[in-house]
Amino acid sequence: MASKQTKGDFAAKQRQFNEQLKSGDFKQVYLLCGEQAYLRLQNKDKLVKALLGDGDAMNLSRYSGADVTARELIEMAQTLPFFADRRVIVLENTGLLSPKTAAKSVTGSKSSSSIAEEADRIADFVPQIPDTTSIVWVEENVDKRGRLYKAIAKSQKEKAGEILECMTPDEGDLRAWAAGYFRKSGLQISGRALALFLEYTGEDMQNIAGEAEKLCCYCMGMKEVTEQSIRDVTSPRIKDRIFDMIEAIALRDQKKALGIYMELCALRTAPQVILSLMRRQFDQLVKIRELSGRMPDSEIARLVGVPSFVISKKYKPALRMYSSAELLEALEECIAADYESKSGKIDAGIAAEMIIVRHSAKS
Repeated sequence: MASKQTKGDFAAKQRQFNEQLKSGDFKQVYLLCGEQAYLRLQNKDKLVKALLGDGDAMNLSRYSGADVTARELIEMAQTLPFFADRRVIVLENTGLLSPKTAAKSVTGSKSSSSIAEEADRIADFVPQIPDTTSIVWVEENVDKRGRLYKAIAKSQKEKAGEILECMTPDEGDLRAWAAGYFRKSGLQISGRALALFLEYTGEDMQNIAGEAEKLCCYCMGMKEVTEQSIRDVTSPRIKDRIFDMIEAIALRDQKKALGIYMELCALRTAPQVILSLMRRQFDQLVKIRELSGRMPDSEIARLVGVPSFVISKKYKPALRMYSSAELLEALEECIAADYESKSGKIDAGIAAEMIIVRHSAKS
């Protein structure tokens, strides 16, 4: 299996990818994958534009979902371009690079075995892709153990393919990128306001871009994005509201905690989702407490899966309101309630409310 790519590796790979596009060093097969949809789509658009050059859409074919067949793809790839240097085939979210995942999401009769058979036929064809064709795969999830992924990886070693795993930039790059959105609109933003904005949006770059655009429209005519404008306009993620609820529980503010819970229910957030996120938040708090003092926040953030600035500005202040025993008790109750609700022994909504009421009650 290929070694795991780090954020630093991705930054270098992205620069290399951009240089290839500028130089016209095109490949027969590309794979754009990874957690950041924003980067996958941005790189896809740049790549398709570069591959087509001055050509029109006549030589561009697009497929989406799991309906594409190996036969159809191979026939299209072997068709010569019409008055152009290259035929471009874009395949998005087909699941062929992760057959088991695809089978779960496909509505129809396709099984994971039939999808895997299609993927294997395409894998056999990858070394035979003609020089006049470029196939571009855009997939969030890939199985690096699968034959198709290995075929593309082999083509990369032979300089006939390219794999770009679109990962979340490191904290400094993400902050600089987000701040750039506001600068383009002529707006200043302080480091503190930017940190608050990223607390609200999280690391999903599509979400950051959408919320930044909304905030820029709201602040039109102003000179600066303020913390209050962020609170007024930016939509907090559900898990951030869960964290606010856990903070209210720690402060024994039962009214606020239940109010947030009812707000989430009004937004049609499933009680099972709320319960699972409560469990996740308490689990993260327990881990952060155990690791604090033993390693830097940046390393804790990597292990727990949250930005390091959130560790210092949000999680550690919350930890001061909980004893270790209280955290463990709340986590154990969430785990038990999560299991019992999934097995049908208790309603998830009732279980969540009981935990909120019990742990927010004033002693």
